[in-house]
This record gives sequence, C-alpha cells and structure tokens, in this order.
Amino acid sequence: MAPGVSPALLPGNTVWLRTVPCFTVRPGRQAKDSSAAWRRPLLAAAAGATFSGRPRAKLARAARGGDTKAPPEPRARGPRSERDVANDVVFGVVAVDLLFNHDRLDMEVGEAFRRSVYSPAWKRLRYYSDSTAPEARSPAKSWRLQDRTLERQFSLSCYYTEQAVQDLKIARMQDPLMPYMQRTSRGLLEEAGVQSTDDPVSNALIAWMAHSLTVPSGDAEWLRCRGRPWGYAVSKPEVSEWLLPVFVEHDRSSHAERMALLAVGQLVKSAGGKLHPDSPVKGTVSVYASHTPCISCMAVFCQFKQRLPGVKLYVCFDKWGETNRWIDEPKRLPEEEDSAEPDDA
Repeated sequence: MAPGVSPALLPGNTVWLRTVPCFTVRPGRQAKDSSAAWRRPLLAAAAGATFSGRPRAKLARAARGGDTKAPPEPRARGPRSERDVANDVVFGVVAVDLLFNHDRLDMEVGEAFRRSVYSPAWKRLRYYSDSTAPEARSPAKSWRLQDRTLERQFSLSCYYTEQAVQDLKIARMQDPLMPYMQRTSRGLLEEAGVQSTDDPVSNALIAWMAHSLTVPSGDAEWLRCRGRPWGYAVSKPEVSEWLLPVFVEHDRSSHAERMALLAVGQLVKSAGGKLHPDSPVKGTVSVYASHTPCISCMAVFCQFKQRLPGVKLYVCFDKWGETNRWIDEPKRLPEEEDSAEPDDA
C-alpha cells in the first residue's frame, strides 16, 4: 500500500481510505491541503467488503449475469397515414436508384423492393393496359388518373422501370433507330443550351417519336413519321380524356412522352379513326426518352395500349446519367450505317 495511506473498516461494511494529510507546495504559492480529493469509497473485494444500498443491488445483479428485468414494451404507434406510406416508398425508390448506380443492389434488397413497391404498382399498370377493362370504354371522370397505388411514388427507379416495360411487353431497348434517336435528341439539347445538372429537370427533357399507322376510314390512310422530337409543353395542354396523367408531387401532364403520344391520337382522329379498344387502327409507334420515364408516363404508355390495342407500342430510354454526361461533354456520335436517318423504305 502506498506510504501515508491506511484502510479503516467503517460501519455499514464499507471500506474507506483514511489519508494522511499531504501538501502540495508550488513556488510562490501558499501550501494547500489536497487530502480531500482522496476521500472516496473503495470496493475491496479481496477483503470481502461490499457496497451497501443501491450499489449492493447492482453488484448482486452483476453476479447473476446481468439485469434479468424484461425490457419495456415498445410504445404503440398510431395508424400510418397514406402520406407516411408514400414517404417510405419514395425513400425506397431513391435508395434503390443509388444502390443500382453504384452496383450495390443485392438480391435481398431487390426482392424486398419488388414485393413492397414494384409488384403493387405493376399490377395497376397492367390493369390500365388491359383493353377489356371497364375504364377502356367509359369516359374519364377527372383530368387525371386517380390511383392511390401509383400516386405513392414518382418513379419505379431506373432498374425496375426497365423491368416494367419488359413485363408490359413494350420494351425495345435495342431499337435499331436508337443511335439516330439519341443523336437527334442530344443535338437539340445542345442547341437549346441545356446545362448539365445532377437531377433531371422536366422542361429540359426530350422524347423522340416515330410511327407507322394504318387508319381504315373508307379508303385506308397510311400515316407515317420517320421521327420527330417532342419537348415539355410550354403551356398547360388541353384536358384530354384519352391519356390521363398521374399527379405525384406536381402536375405531370406536360411531360414530353405524353405530348408525343397525344399527337399520335390527334393524327388518328384527324384521319377519321377512333381512340377506342374496338378501333381497327393498326401499326407501330416508337418512343425514346432521354431520361427514365416517371410513373405518370408509364401510366400513359399503358393507357395507349388500352385504347389502341391494334397498335404496337415500343419504348426505349436512356438513364439520366448517360444523357447528363453527354451534355457535360458533348460528343458527336459516329456516323455509322445503322445510325443514319431512316429512309422511306
């Protein structure tokens, strides 16, 4: 034991340190008694002494292997609102996009997202693409498509949007016109002076559309367009009961993809055709988007299939990262034979 310190057993079976007064003297200062700092209880397990009162109870619990008291019950959470669910879905979409972009989307996270977000939304999209559904033959009751499941998320993420267009059988990601569509759209973005941004802006996105349609109206009329770009509507488009947008966070009725397909509908009507599941209109329509289509544009694609089942719709798109990289460092696509402007044949 250190010199000047001796133990003394006090009542209550507690060991205290009784210290001999020690003094600290510094040059130019008065001596000061520092023994008070050493007066504290000391557990002397070797001497068989224990703490009394609350410390004794803690020591007893420690000897039994810890606190055996059951943890408190979690507080009951109130009912979750539709907004709470929507917020969780949005966070999930953003997380899946980030994981996919960094090649960290594993099977467990992907399956969880598929069950909770993708599958419910895809079932609704599949319903709106069914030409036998009652909505296909009844007039719209609103200017927008009111669907709580689709209104929860602004997108299905890049990875699952590509999965959705494949499941809906409208995917054509390897379209032979893809290089031409990319060059045309990116050239327009360069001419418009669109600036590179981390997040896409709706009014700076372009959709490219081509079609070849046959409208039987007395004498069959052939409608063909080798390709035309469409942008975000400068003014709010007129209300259309044909392709209803989905309102998620803001109005999406002016998106470029919807404007392109609305133009196809106007051509069919002007040629004497009808936008109806029983319409005899036949042909193909190809749509390219410079960014992943949002949930509203996906719903528009499905309604197009529903109203014109005789027209085959093909959809392809670029990730925003690819388009943004091209905007940041413009590069001329190689003038290859398959990327040349399509001819009239």
